[in-house]
Amino acid sequence: MNNTKKPAVAVLRRAHFWRLRLGVVGYFVILMTLLAPISPVHTPPLDTISASAEPPSLKEYAYFAGLTTYGWDKQQAKCLNQLWGKESAWNPEADNPNSTAYGIAQMLGEDSKDAYVQISNGLRYIEHRYSNPCNAWEFWKRNYYY
Repeated sequence: MNNTKKPAVAVLRRAHFWRLRLGVVGYFVILMTLLAPISPVHTPPLDTISASAEPPSLKEYAYFAGLTTYGWDKQQAKCLNQLWGKESAWNPEADNPNSTAYGIAQMLGEDSKDAYVQISNGLRYIEHRYSNPCNAWEFWKRNYYY
């Protein structure tokens, strides 16, 4: 493979990963974001670029999904971190022995073992019930659940 194509391959692999997680609209947002810095002027030396696309961390995924899907800002990301830090410590296998709550978001009846699905379900729940993570966090601080 020609070495000049390695950055593009890595970008396309990462974009494909996000397309599977965020759907078509999210795919194009990610693709355009990832392709923007690749230009002859700003491209780092090829030996510093990995051709393998690592999946994002759970927090990166949650913050990015909240930003692109719901328009939440950095403050909302901080509230989400506090909320899910208290609920599960961001552990996708967190299991509440006193209820059916499971996973990162501690959703009742959550049956998915996929951390990214748990995050998507949790974000959807927060948006539906509280509008945003800071409202959910404020509720949690008063009631110790959300």
